[in-house]
Amino acid sequence: MEISDYFDISKTKSSLLLIVTGLIMIAVSGLIFAGIYFFMDTVQTSLLATNCNISGNAFFDNCQDMWSLIVYPFLNLKVVLVYLSFFSIFVLTIGMLLTGYQSGTNPGLLGVVALAEILITYASLHVANIYRTLLENPVIRNAMIPFGAYNTLMLYLPWFVFIISLFSLVLGIVNWQRTPVNNATQELDY
Repeated sequence: MEISDYFDISKTKSSLLLIVTGLIMIAVSGLIFAGIYFFMDTVQTSLLATNCNISGNAFFDNCQDMWSLIVYPFLNLKVVLVYLSFFSIFVLTIGMLLTGYQSGTNPGLLGVVALAEILITYASLHVANIYRTLLENPVIRNAMIPFGAYNTLMLYLPWFVFIISLFSLVLGIVNWQRTPVNNATQELDY
């Protein structure tokens, strides 16, 4: 199975799988971005605390001059991770809503998606509790401080999942109702 087949809903009718994958990616992506951010911040703090003299070099007199030209510009890009986390949540949410809309092409699939979204909402209660437990660790709490939108989302994950699931289901019903209305009918031609 190719990646393009995984995202082609019209062939595989895997909208439920895409919704679950999107929610898992939202839950995991922020932790990954926060880990990278925390690592970059720790490296930058450690490099700022050290200094050495470089003798016989035409370009640098000490390590701080060298790191300010080579390493620090890269480490200052860590702020982009906060925006990337927010953008990934936004894109995955839009993708899940579109997937819910696409599930309305089949009424049986729409019922299965509705039942599965109830189970997904229940599972999100456990994920939110796991996240609260993770935040009790001071290292993880300090790493997650710059990610305000992600923290809010994960602390209120059951509500977020419920709202997205509800809108996804409503869009699926709208698509299911729209399909018979937009079919061409011969009896309306005069």
